[in-house]
Amino acid sequence: MTPGLLPRDVPGFTGRDGELARLTRLAERGRVAVTAVSGTAGVGKTALAVHAAHRLRPRFPDGQLYADLRGCTEDQAPPEPGGVLGMFLRCLGVSAPEMPAGTEERSGLLRRLLASRRVLMLLDDAAAEAQVRPLLPGAGASLVLITSRSMLPGLAIVDERIGLDVLGAEQAEALLTGLIGNERAAAEPEAMARVRESCGRLPLALRIAGRVLAARPDWPVAWLAGLLDDERDRLAPLPAGNTQVRAAVEVSCRQLADADARLFRLLGLLPGPDFVVPAAASLSGLGLAAAGPMLDRLALASLVTEDAAGRFGMHDLLRVLARQMCHEADDQSVRDAAEARLVGHYAEVADLLDACLDQELLPEAAQVPGQAGGSLPAPGEALAVFETERPGLLAAVGLAERRGWDQQVWRLCDSMGRPLERLCYLDDVLTVQEAALAAVRRAGITPAAEGSTLGNLGSAYLELRRFEEAIACFRDALAVFRHVGDRRAEAVTLDGLGSAYAGSRRFEEAAGCFRDALAIFREIGDWHREGLTLTNLGVAYGGLRRFEEEISCCRHALAIHRETGGPHDLGLPLRNLGLAYYNVGRLEEAIACDRDAVAFYREAGDGYGEGLTLTNLGAAYHKLGRLEEAVACYQDAASVLRDAGDHEQAAHLEQAAANTQAQRRRT
Repeated sequence: MTPGLLPRDVPGFTGRDGELARLTRLAERGRVAVTAVSGTAGVGKTALAVHAAHRLRPRFPDGQLYADLRGCTEDQAPPEPGGVLGMFLRCLGVSAPEMPAGTEERSGLLRRLLASRRVLMLLDDAAAEAQVRPLLPGAGASLVLITSRSMLPGLAIVDERIGLDVLGAEQAEALLTGLIGNERAAAEPEAMARVRESCGRLPLALRIAGRVLAARPDWPVAWLAGLLDDERDRLAPLPAGNTQVRAAVEVSCRQLADADARLFRLLGLLPGPDFVVPAAASLSGLGLAAAGPMLDRLALASLVTEDAAGRFGMHDLLRVLARQMCHEADDQSVRDAAEARLVGHYAEVADLLDACLDQELLPEAAQVPGQAGGSLPAPGEALAVFETERPGLLAAVGLAERRGWDQQVWRLCDSMGRPLERLCYLDDVLTVQEAALAAVRRAGITPAAEGSTLGNLGSAYLELRRFEEAIACFRDALAVFRHVGDRRAEAVTLDGLGSAYAGSRRFEEAAGCFRDALAIFREIGDWHREGLTLTNLGVAYGGLRRFEEEISCCRHALAIHRETGGPHDLGLPLRNLGLAYYNVGRLEEAIACDRDAVAFYREAGDGYGEGLTLTNLGAAYHKLGRLEEAVACYQDAASVLRDAGDHEQAAHLEQAAANTQAQRRRT
């Protein structure tokens, strides 16, 4: 898998020739190289790094990785290194089941993967060395570009540090000229110099000012110079904010329609790093048809940026200034209503994406506002959308917590758990479920909500293999559901509790929970859940070496899933049945089950399940002495698991294939 995560290149990039040459020389070293680009806000650190990365991209055939570390973005927590590592590893082909849980383990896996690759990594807006260290490669020929307002003096691994100052007079004038045209610039050299200096020769301010002139080709440059002078005089007493950039922003906003300027101010309230048109529409209280063109006009004014995927962002300094202007111009009631609409928007997004991942919730998904009459995303598409929206959703949880909107905190977190688990953002799963439980208890929403949240938290601990904590949560949830008389939720919780017991190898207790859950699912007529729990009970019996009972459970589960389930539901009991047959020496039956399971996993697109089943199939062939077929299965399993991201198991299987091949030659 070759990642291509770079943001869009900067149009009309001007100057910085010396810095670009230094970065090019660094890329030519043929070994790991790390550079840190530092400078004040608005000086063009990100623009230089992004432009350089696009120029150097052909030198790095194994892809480009990018992360916004949000080190200087007010009211936004920087992403944890573990989360960034998880994103990078997924982009490099590591599957969710093989994603290490800890930051240190993820860092080690990233170093192993990059040791044999040439990748360009851009780490934007780092606040401190600790954000960066776990993300750096150790060997290979990758290039790392770091931007930060700090020189990151404690990062000893940096090969070269580039400190950016404001543009030189000629470069600043060239940037302005590129925006308004040669003829117009040449006609008013003195006014051009005034604009240049009023903007402090900061690229961000120059671009905004230049766009104002570009939008009004019949206005003299001196007109803008006068406005900027007036604004800087007015803003001089302000204690906060970059006055050169704010002057340019104030002038630009005065040229916008009132609704466009209002939207810019409200965008300063956004808690996430980027956004799409529907988020802006909810923030402003306008429809999509109005918000889209307004964002386009703000992009033309260089007040927001748009990437190739249609997502918008704001420079962190512009976000600060927009928020300041919003507090100055808009009442608290306006800000409250805007933030409430935004949180509601993200709650609807989370509800829809969660429902698309569970066939039991699909009817609810069709009722989500704005979805009527539209086609629902397939599960894979829903996960891809969630991956993109995840930072905004997590930021919305934080906003709702700060505002004390406990009902919305619970709703958001309740819908985010399943997608986060599927994508293996296990740290985030724990964070949102703990936030949900705190919100439920603060607000006293309902006992059922507390039980549901305890169950979700138990599932998070289960995924993290923190079995004792999972057991405690499931027990507490079980007590709640028994108290309120929710039989289905009681059975689902018993199933989770059984899985936690099985994970800690307490198979007798696990089997008891699964049997109790089965009785309830049969009582309420939930056939699909009965099949899932039968599969789990079979695993518990296998752990107890009660293989005939395991076989009976798996066969019964298969019969149910042939009526109610999809390919993935059929793959797991078939694989478990094959293992049970193998353990009792019924090898031909094991092979038949494994072959069928492989076909179902392929149909479901589950490479990890396919690879594990091929491994079992190879072992069965091996035990029968059918060594050529065993070698083929081991090789196929290695290839599939490597594509799924399990490089370590793939290496073991390649060795098993080689050993079996050698054994075959000796016989």
